[in-house]
Amino acid sequence: MQAFDYVAPGNLAEALGLLKEKGDRARVLSGGTDLIVQVREDKRRVALMIDVKRIPELMELRFEAGRGLTLGASVPCYQLYESAELVKAYPGLIDAAELIGGKQIQNRASFGG
Repeated sequence: MQAFDYVAPGNLAEALGLLKEKGDRARVLSGGTDLIVQVREDKRRVALMIDVKRIPELMELRFEAGRGLTLGASVPCYQLYESAELVKAYPGLIDAAELIGGKQIQNRASFGG
């Protein structure tokens, strides 16, 4: 596997700054279920891996009946199943989450990739 730098910024501004600085040599790591495999198999070249799971806005999952759903890009699929109210309100979203690999993959995979 190729060597790459890794950083886990704590806010969006820092992550965006790194992406701007490194350009197409940087990749965003959220769930990582596809990206890590691609890097390991030398199918994708990465100089900098930017792990965004520590950014609060990207980990937010909030559902309020009548107001809607806030789903951060780094929220793991499995967290959606924990709210019976959300499951009832968004069955299509739950169906989509269940199509993403098996339970082990769903524990890691995120909607944002």
